[in-house]
Amino acid sequence: MLKSTPDHNPELKLGAKFGSTLSAALITAAILIGTGLPALAGVIEDRKANFKANNGHMRAIGGAIGSGDFDLIKSRAGKIAEWAAVMPDYFPEGSLGSDSSAKPEIWEAFDEFKAAAQDNHDAAMAVIAAAEAKNGDDVGAALQALGASCKACHQKFKAW
Repeated sequence: MLKSTPDHNPELKLGAKFGSTLSAALITAAILIGTGLPALAGVIEDRKANFKANNGHMRAIGGAIGSGDFDLIKSRAGKIAEWAAVMPDYFPEGSLGSDSSAKPEIWEAFDEFKAAAQDNHDAAMAVIAAAEAKNGDDVGAALQALGASCKACHQKFKAW
């Protein structure tokens, strides 16, 4: 019995071309993913947008304390906690760009940076707990602690 080869069977020839084209595409995709080029393209803008939103949440919480809008406080503090939980993911290696205010220390001491993000998360959760208790004074104190967690991280990891 004769074996079919691409030279004798046009369908095999087409399949071989498709296979090599597909292989080349997969290799190219793997290289791009491995270098992180597509992933890094918007990560700086995304994290800047999240930090800007956090600033708005902090201001909204401050304004809601006086009116006793504890639902708004819980909602906004929840958004801060959600961002803090994923914040380190928005600082992949190599995402230090000219339009970023991140310091290289983030990557030099990434465990410390992750701990600072966890502190921010925990402080946001304390705001939520105070709002659930409907205690404006406790919310105010928790908000100050939340702000302090932001400041501590910025002092170490943000270039002004």
